[in-house]
Amino acid sequence: MVFIFAKIKFIPIFLNLIHVLCVFWSKLLSVNIMKLKHWAATTLLGSIFLSSCDSFTRNIDIDLPPVERELVVECYLRPNEPYRLLLTQTSGYFDSLSQCPMARGAMVIITHNGIKDTLEEAVYLGDCSLTNPNFIPYFDGTRTRFYNYGSNTLCPTDYNSDFTLEVIDAANNKYLTATTRMQPPVPITSFTANWKADSSAAFAFLEAVDNGSTVDFYRVMLHQTAVYEPDSVTGGLLNIANSPEFDATIDDGRFFNGETIAFGTGYDYEEGDTLIATIYHIEKAYHDYLEAIRDSENANGNPFAQPPTITDNINGGRGIFTFLSFDRDTLIVTK
Repeated sequence: MVFIFAKIKFIPIFLNLIHVLCVFWSKLLSVNIMKLKHWAATTLLGSIFLSSCDSFTRNIDIDLPPVERELVVECYLRPNEPYRLLLTQTSGYFDSLSQCPMARGAMVIITHNGIKDTLEEAVYLGDCSLTNPNFIPYFDGTRTRFYNYGSNTLCPTDYNSDFTLEVIDAANNKYLTATTRMQPPVPITSFTANWKADSSAAFAFLEAVDNGSTVDFYRVMLHQTAVYEPDSVTGGLLNIANSPEFDATIDDGRFFNGETIAFGTGYDYEEGDTLIATIYHIEKAYHDYLEAIRDSENANGNPFAQPPTITDNINGGRGIFTFLSFDRDTLIVTK
């Protein structure tokens, strides 16, 4: 009797469970059917929209304004080295690569203390193009840069008088000027290697002293092994500048006016490594020019970045006319 009683009670419970499952599945099925209908309608509308996209497509021809040619100067004066200058001209983005980028036939004059020195143009061996300038260049002392105007006159060391530049391009009715003044080098007072407690790696630490009575700007660079190396492609005719470990432009107003200029690296070096530190004492114009160039390089390829305006000190053109005045020290990392 107990068994029959239990069986009688189980039957209603089982039937109730079946009813609940049936209601659940019917609701779930109805929801899925509604979703399927919605998906089918959405897919149909999307297909109709995509199939009609061709009717919204139209090719538009935009007439770009002509590019106005501007003279571009790169001139880095070095004490006791001959005057050198690279003079090119701007070109349009879609211009042919066969177009010569060099500014030909210009008169280039550098004046110091009333003495004018006219730079000679390089000798061209034939037609000039962007991929083949085709001239015998002038070089600076490092042979890492080439120039198309030069002189045998050595640049004097003078921290108190201006140097002025004039470029006259009569053929294209262009005229530009610029002014610069040599900055005295700031000596490196300390350049040391400091080791981890376990002597597994070392960091480099560089110090110099800033002049508190003047507003100063610097470029600090650190190279490993060598600043530049012979170019194998040209058989050592040119040198290739090595990428620096770091390259920073700073002004003393933000950090250390009248105090110690200090730079340190991470624990990146081992015993026997060669490090070369360079501190350039630069003008504000060159400082701003370098920062604008870096901002432009960082913005290149970034659709959300605002392209910066390249600031310079050239009146009537583009580029930079400045001095390279620096102190350099070499450190062999040892324990």
